[in-house]
Amino acid sequence: MGVSSEKKAIAAIVPESAPSAYAKWDGSTDDLVNMLSQDRDALVQLVQEHRILKEAIESAPPPFCVYTPDDRLLATNAAYENMHPALPRMRNALPPGHRVLYADIVREQIRDTVPAELLEIEVQRRVLSQRFATGDAVERNYGDRGTYRVVKYRLASGGTAGLAFDVSELKKREADLLKAKVAAEEANDQARIALETERTRKVQMRNLSQLGEWLQSCQSLTELFQVVECFMARIFEGSSGELYIYSNLRDILDGRCEWNRGGAIQAHIHPDDCWALRRGRMTRFGRDEIGLTCTHVVDLPEKWNGQEYICIPIIAHGETIGLLHIRFSKETSLDATLFEETIMPFAVRCAEQISLAIANVKLHNELMDQSTKDALTGLWNRRHLMNQCRHALAEAERYTHPVSVIALDVDNFKTFNDVHGHDAGDSVLRHIGKVMQSIVQDGEIAARLGGEEFLLLLPQSSIEDARIRAEMLREKTESLIVDYGEAALPRVTISAGIATAQAGQKTNPQDLIRASDRALYAAKNSGRNRVMTTAELEQTAKG
Repeated sequence: MGVSSEKKAIAAIVPESAPSAYAKWDGSTDDLVNMLSQDRDALVQLVQEHRILKEAIESAPPPFCVYTPDDRLLATNAAYENMHPALPRMRNALPPGHRVLYADIVREQIRDTVPAELLEIEVQRRVLSQRFATGDAVERNYGDRGTYRVVKYRLASGGTAGLAFDVSELKKREADLLKAKVAAEEANDQARIALETERTRKVQMRNLSQLGEWLQSCQSLTELFQVVECFMARIFEGSSGELYIYSNLRDILDGRCEWNRGGAIQAHIHPDDCWALRRGRMTRFGRDEIGLTCTHVVDLPEKWNGQEYICIPIIAHGETIGLLHIRFSKETSLDATLFEETIMPFAVRCAEQISLAIANVKLHNELMDQSTKDALTGLWNRRHLMNQCRHALAEAERYTHPVSVIALDVDNFKTFNDVHGHDAGDSVLRHIGKVMQSIVQDGEIAARLGGEEFLLLLPQSSIEDARIRAEMLREKTESLIVDYGEAALPRVTISAGIATAQAGQKTNPQDLIRASDRALYAAKNSGRNRVMTTAELEQTAKG
């Protein structure tokens, strides 16, 4: 060690209260010894202060160390020794008079925590860091001995001193605080999700109630499909979808309505085109699901881009009657938990409402058919005819247009039944019903009043127009060939009577139908297989 270095080191431990004679010290160690040997009081004071300083360092709670300029351990206290329990063993392994290198201490400390190939690199980094210490604090973990915040600083002598502060309890509190913060955030998230879920469920229940109310008010499937389009677009905001219903033959499903699809619905799909119909349960395509798309979903990209869809079988009274397909775009993708706990169950409940409404409408239609349709011919019955006739006459009176009716009767039908049997007669009546259905237009009513009597209601038709239609019907009936068994039945003819309520004339249905019956009887009395109008009947009476 040079003279200047010795002077700095010794000056660092000479107390400021030392005799002023030491101001004459020129930095030589020998001179200092000579000076102290001549001044016993100063020597005693120096030794006492040195002992106090050493005791203060030794008993200090924070670990303390001093390293020489060549990185050898010069002084420590008990706390530092506890931080490095391997120090006694390392000292014993050295020759007398040698000091432990900082590099060996670091190597012993991090041997089990750093990969072997990086060990020496880290050791050299720590050594260089100590040589150029700036007083900045560095946190270091000493395993089961705790975590310390180490501060090292350079000494005027060229060595390095260091202090370490045990921050294990602080780190534990920070970890506990962080854990509590995370737990609070998770609880807040759960509360937010619960609140959002509850709000969503309330909205869903309100929407479901409204959907059910509107669906149960529908009197036809056409109305029902309009309601589905309107409500599904509203209650599943941002979604699109389609509704398919099994055809009567149950071999295909017909596309009946869609929402937000721009009309892009397939006219028909096969039951095997949908995994939900195959499995008999709801199928979901999207994240965390098996990536098998249904064949009927034709416009999804080849790779999943965030879109999701669900397919729900529409089941009523234990029978699958259709399919509800709902698609969610990636822009409206929801939280996975919220989607599974609220959206999917809500979609199933909507499907249940739709299935129940479809079954009710079909049942209503069947009952209406039974109460308003003739079972043999499929034509409307007297009850429905009378209701429609009242409505047509009221419209005619309000908007001043005529209404005509054509009363029909099969000629000699009793004799036909007696000769060929009632089954043959029923076959003839069914064929006449088909002929009538083939000529009726929108708003017109073809009805069977009973037995061989039929009636055709023609709103907005004059007596001349009605006569043309009656002649058409008579000619088609006359040319009708009815196969029965292995042979064709004899041809039959009909007679027809026409009555017309003139524009603006107040008439009730019974009077109008009775007038057509009088014309019908006149046609029969005139030789049958002919058409007679009330106007012709009046002219005959006058003549």
